Amino acid sequence: MPDDIYSLYQQHYSYLVFVGLKSGMELATVKDQINQTFLSFLEKKTDFTQISNIKSYILTSFRRKLIDTHRLEKRYKMESLDDFTDTWTEPSTEETMLNSQALEELKDQLSRIFENLPRRCQTVIFLKYYEGLSNEEIAERTSLTIRSVYNNLFEGIKRMREELNKAQFNPKDLNIFLTLMFV
Repeated sequence: MPDDIYSLYQQHYSYLVFVGLKSGMELATVKDQINQTFLSFLEKKTDFTQISNIKSYILTSFRRKLIDTHRLEKRYKMESLDDFTDTWTEPSTEETMLNSQALEELKDQLSRIFENLPRRCQTVIFLKYYEGLSNEEIAERTSLTIRSVYNNLFEGIKRMREELNKAQFNPKDLNIFLTLMFV
């Protein structure tokens, strides 16, 4: 089979380069995607004897690779560093102090809210956010059912959100706050 793949590779390589360049991709990217396409044929152990139109199959697979590559590049397109450094400034000492004080206030507020929760809710939230355990692992450690773990977690978070809302903090950021609280 590898010999068959290699002969198909040689037979269609020039045409695929043409198609890739025509689509606006750079030559290096096109060559890489051709190699990736044929590598995936090898990995999947594609049986070309079962394919009626091999050229169309190869072309379609290659185009899909190009489209995926284009989507990834578009999604993760980075701004140039020159543009970034012009707009970024280091916060002043005063801003840093104010941010630090606000964070400490938030941690204190969260600690007070947390201490007012029922003991089971405190335990479940602590194990979930501080120790990073799954609901199943929490159930094993606490001898609670998975359903009880879920209910206590839900109830504790619900109460904390309500209290944060009363204290004029954004309750949508509770997951971040919980992580900060145990740091």
